[in-house]
Amino acid sequence: MTTFPRLRTASLTLREWKETDAPRILKLLQNQNVTRMLASAPYPYTQADVEVFLQRFMPDDLGKAVNWAVELQGEVVGGVGAGHLSTKPELAFWLAEEHWQKGIMFEAVSEVLRYLLLERELPSIFADAFSDNAGSLALIRKLGFLHTGQSEGRSRARAEGNYPTEEFLLSPLEFIGAQQSRTQEVAL
Repeated sequence: MTTFPRLRTASLTLREWKETDAPRILKLLQNQNVTRMLASAPYPYTQADVEVFLQRFMPDDLGKAVNWAVELQGEVVGGVGAGHLSTKPELAFWLAEEHWQKGIMFEAVSEVLRYLLLERELPSIFADAFSDNAGSLALIRKLGFLHTGQSEGRSRARAEGNYPTEEFLLSPLEFIGAQQSRTQEVAL
């Protein structure tokens, strides 16, 4: 695959990360309420961290990973990505705090899952979240992921140590079932 899969929803554009996103990334990830829920983002977040972010998440081998900048009304508000696509596909996402609980990440991740599971035909996708991340856990469940267990993880934005995580898995059939259930709920 050589062309980046730009995705659109009713209100969002999901596009490749660009060097020009650096100031916005710095601003959004300087919020510890966001970074403490991520494994690899440190706090405080610096310009050097932005450079690492862009090097890691700008398009490279789309057979291994795809990472989207989430734009709302032309402004980056978060990111969604999937790595390890050829081995154990794993979903990750983050959103600027001022946009929490507005349905933005549900809309973005739903479109990414549609692309990965139905267009790219991945057999399943893994997701996890820290056990104290109520928002991400609710989103993951709403998307149709099945809880598969618990583990531990680290966050570079928290005190040293391991923190409990919840693990989930989603197949294409489970994704389609969750989509159909939501459609039926709306129709009622």
